[in-house]
Amino acid sequence: MTVSGPMGPVSAKGTGRPCSEPVTAGGPVSRRAPTPRQEARTSVEISVARKRLEEMRDDLSRSIAVLRGEHPLARGGGAEAGDAGANLSEADRNQASVELATAQRAEVLAALVRVDDGSYGRCVDCGNPVPDARLEARPATSRCVPCQSKRDRRRR
Repeated sequence: MTVSGPMGPVSAKGTGRPCSEPVTAGGPVSRRAPTPRQEARTSVEISVARKRLEEMRDDLSRSIAVLRGEHPLARGGGAEAGDAGANLSEADRNQASVELATAQRAEVLAALVRVDDGSYGRCVDCGNPVPDARLEARPATSRCVPCQSKRDRRRR
């Protein structure tokens, strides 16, 4: 939770730091330019992320194609009167799976665009770096944990 203080939003945990200021064990993050070694490491990490995202995109594309081919009416089978409820239920589950996979594919495509434009690994809301562990767990993520939490609370 955040409250407004004299210097803008302040964390309710009493740190006195604005919510948008990155937190580290040693205090605020310095905004120094990366060293050549850090840039090299970053380019390697980015190329690994791109490869992983491309694999995810390809897997999701294949899954969507298979799911669309498994739709009860796409298989060429007609719906029997006695099985109308079962056919509808199966079709609904199939459609939900297609929609979920399509949404996930859109997230992956957006992440690939961020890789191309150099903003991958930065939160789209606050601009702070997304932690490496979060990117490893969810390579297509576009937000840091605090911003994602805020977004999830607003969507409820």
